This record gives sequence, C-alpha cells and structure tokens, in this order.
Amino acid sequence: MVEPRRFARALRRTFRRPADVWLTLRIGWFVWRAPADLGGRDLPSFLDRLQRARRPPAPDPASAYERVARLRQPWLHLPGLRGRNTCYVRALTLYRFLDPGAGDLELHLAVEDGYDAGDRLHGHAWVSVDSVAFEDRPTTTRRLLPVALEAR
Repeated sequence: MVEPRRFARALRRTFRRPADVWLTLRIGWFVWRAPADLGGRDLPSFLDRLQRARRPPAPDPASAYERVARLRQPWLHLPGLRGRNTCYVRALTLYRFLDPGAGDLELHLAVEDGYDAGDRLHGHAWVSVDSVAFEDRPTTTRRLLPVALEAR
C-alpha cells in the first residue's frame, strides 16, 4: 500500500496547476486510443488531424515538452498501457500536444537501413521544433532512412 504522504507528494509533482488534471486526462485518452485511431485511417490523414488539433499554450517549446512529458509518464506506467511506452507513441503524443509557439513542429519517422527483406523492420520516431529534437534522439549505429509521407 502506498503511504498517503508519499502519494500526495507524487500528485503535487505531477499536477502543478489545476489545468494539468484535464490535460493529463486528454493525454491518457490519446495514449489509449491512438493505436486504434491510427488503425482506422491512413497515416497522412491521422497526422494531419493531429497537426490541426489545438494544443495547450506554453511560453516556449521546452516548457511545453516538460509539461506534456510529465503528464504523459504516469499513463505509460499503468499495467494496461506499458506496452505503448514506445518511441512511436511518445513522439505521436508530443506531436499532438506540444505547443511549438512560432517554431516549426516536425514528426520524424525513420527505419534502419541494412535489413534483409524477411527481417522485422526496426525504426525510430521523434519530434523536433526548428530542428531541435525533443526526447528520443536516434542512438542506432545503423543508418536511418526517413519515411516519406505523402499528403492526401
């Protein structure tokens, strides 16, 4: 059982202002629904919908990232959602909720080069604002080939 004081401290660290409660619920819903939503449509239209969505305002991209990552993290530790703690879900969540201000928000999807046709593809996803990567930077020693997305 969790000690009440410890639990209260954890809540205060996570929810720093009242609006964080509503935003964390929206982020949790997104993390839970994103795979099914993506499965029901093509990737370019899914990303277009995310790009057009309203984002919570932030003074700068770094503080926007800190807030979204802080409010997303508890969801990715829940037993039913741990399997979604991948670079793809984390990047899509940032792409959906991170306020880039006047900057250029980009989602990067890439696959590793050098696999045979029958191999399982390995890839990576991350988000950048004005070419500054947030969170997951590629660490592979293999060359990453960008995935081209065509608008529909």
